[in-house]
Amino acid sequence: MRYFLLLTLLACSQTSWKYKYNSSKKYLASLTREDSVVKKIEVQVKDPVIFASGMDSTFITVKLYDDKGELLTDVDPYDLTLSSNVDIEAKPFSLRQGVYKAEILPRVKSPSITMQVDWQEKTASTAFSIKTTKEPLKDKLLPIGHDFWETKSLGEVSVSRGSASSTNTFEGFSFENLGDNKIVKTAKNPVAARHFNFDYVEHARQNLSLRVDDIPSSTNSHGMHSHFMFFPRKQIFLLEQLAGTLEVTLPTGEKMVFSKDSKEIVDGVFTEGPLDLSKDKSKRNYADLRYNGKGIILRANARGQSPELGQFERDKIDSEFGSKGSVDVLIINGTTGQRCVRPKTDFWEPLDVTPIEFKFATDKEFDEYLKQNCGFGIPVF
Repeated sequence: MRYFLLLTLLACSQTSWKYKYNSSKKYLASLTREDSVVKKIEVQVKDPVIFASGMDSTFITVKLYDDKGELLTDVDPYDLTLSSNVDIEAKPFSLRQGVYKAEILPRVKSPSITMQVDWQEKTASTAFSIKTTKEPLKDKLLPIGHDFWETKSLGEVSVSRGSASSTNTFEGFSFENLGDNKIVKTAKNPVAARHFNFDYVEHARQNLSLRVDDIPSSTNSHGMHSHFMFFPRKQIFLLEQLAGTLEVTLPTGEKMVFSKDSKEIVDGVFTEGPLDLSKDKSKRNYADLRYNGKGIILRANARGQSPELGQFERDKIDSEFGSKGSVDVLIINGTTGQRCVRPKTDFWEPLDVTPIEFKFATDKEFDEYLKQNCGFGIPVF
C-alpha cells in the first residue's frame, strides 16, 4: 500500500537532491500512451508556508504539457518522481480533474524544503520550495466561528481540527494522565484524570493557549478547568514524541516534558502536584501547576465552565501560582517574580462562543496593557 511513502536516500554525489521517491515504473509497466511525451512540467504549491509540526501537510499540483504546449492528462502518475533536499513524507501522485497532485508532509522541526518533479527522468520541473516555520502564521483569528472539531490519533496524542481550517491542517493536540500514579490516583477514584490541551486555532498568535482539565468525578459540573497563556508568543506549540517522553515547546520557546507512558510532568518549566480529590467539591483546588520559567504566564480558572467566561465561586484566584479560586486572572512575570491580578473582562468578552477570543492579538498590545496595569512588561529572553 502506498499511503505515506518515505522518500529514500539517494546516494549520488552528482546531484543536490538527497531524497527521491522512486516511482513504481521500475516494477510496473507504464500506462502512459507511447505518443505522449512530456516536454514541460509546471508545479504549484497549495501552501507556500507551513507549520513544521510533523502533523501539517500540504499539496503540490502538477500540470504536464507536450511539445505543442497542450495539456497532457493521459500520463501515468507513477511516471512522475519527486525529489527533495530534506527528508519528508509524500503520498504518490494521483490524477484529479486533469492535474496531478501529491500530498507533502514535512517532518517535525523540518527546515524549509526544496523539491523538483521529473517525468521518467527525462523532463524536470524547475526547483520549487515550501517554507517551513514554527512561528504563528498570523496574529488575529478570522471573523468566523468554529462550529465543530474533529480529532484523530497520532502516536500518544490526539490532534484536533476546527471547521475554519483546511482538511490537512491541524490546530492543536492533547493527551491525558489517566493514572494510577502520584498525580492521578485512580486507586482512590477510578474516573479521575488530568487532561492537557494545547491549542493553536487557525495557527494564529491570538489564542495560543494551554487548557488543563482536572476531572475529579464523572459529573461535568465538577470539572476543574484552568486556562494558561504564555508570552512572548514566539512560536506555536510544538510536540516531539521521543523514546520515553513527550516534549512540548511552549510559545516562549521553553519546554514542558512529560512521561510518554503516564503523561506526568517530568521536566521543564512546570512542576505539578496531585489532582485534588477532596469530597467537598467547593473546596477543591485547581490543577497544581507551578511555573518556574522566564516568561509571562496568564492563568484563569473556573469549575464546570470555560475559565475565560467566569466562575460559580466567589473566591479570588490566589496570587502565588493560581491553583486556588477563580475570580479574576493571575499574571506571573517569571523573570522578576512579580504578580498581577486583573478582571477576566479585561481579556475576554463574556460571550459563550467558539472560540472565545483573547483581546490582545499581538504581543505589543499585551505589553502595553501590562505596563499600564501591572507595572511590568513582557521580558526579552
